[in-house]
Amino acid sequence: MSTEPDGYDPAKDAHDSYYAAVEAKRVRGDRHWTKKPPPAWRIVSPAPRIAALDLAGAGARVRRTVLAQVRNVQTAAIYRGDDCMAVIYFGRHGWRRTEMALSIAPSAARHMGRLVRMAQLTLFAMAETHLIVARIRSGNHAGQRMAMLVGFRAHGNFEPGVWILRKERHGCNTRRWIGGGGGQESGGRTEGATAGGE
Repeated sequence: MSTEPDGYDPAKDAHDSYYAAVEAKRVRGDRHWTKKPPPAWRIVSPAPRIAALDLAGAGARVRRTVLAQVRNVQTAAIYRGDDCMAVIYFGRHGWRRTEMALSIAPSAARHMGRLVRMAQLTLFAMAETHLIVARIRSGNHAGQRMAMLVGFRAHGNFEPGVWILRKERHGCNTRRWIGGGGGQESGGRTEGATAGGE
């Protein structure tokens, strides 16, 4: 916005007037404030190394594996404001198969519905041209539940421990899955996206 010839800047005046009013409310003890907007969601790709390491835990072996994945496969980090909620890894195996892995922050449990929907919108677009799979340990119940919410199905005949994304799950109602036992997802991790995929 241009400044007027006499030096008056309407934008600066509006800015200063707003904060003067806020300060006046604070001084008189007014507790009625405009509600602060919720933190914005954003996706950063490739995922910053610091975000991947933050979700990797303290184990040296896991941290080395995560660093190798960040260097060798496609990654994306999902942020809510300044907090990283999840890091996604996509490893290519051959010309058509893409293996996905996911690291989730414990604080992401209460935002599971949003994360599931974001995953569906991304993965089902990728599934138009690629077979999307994920390796999930049999004891990783949080990872299995997250995979089912997104649309993955266990496929023992394909390869033990491998779950395959089923496109017919796209747009399904996940509300019946979300809600009960929400805390179980905290720290859940879907294994996969190994480094060095062909």
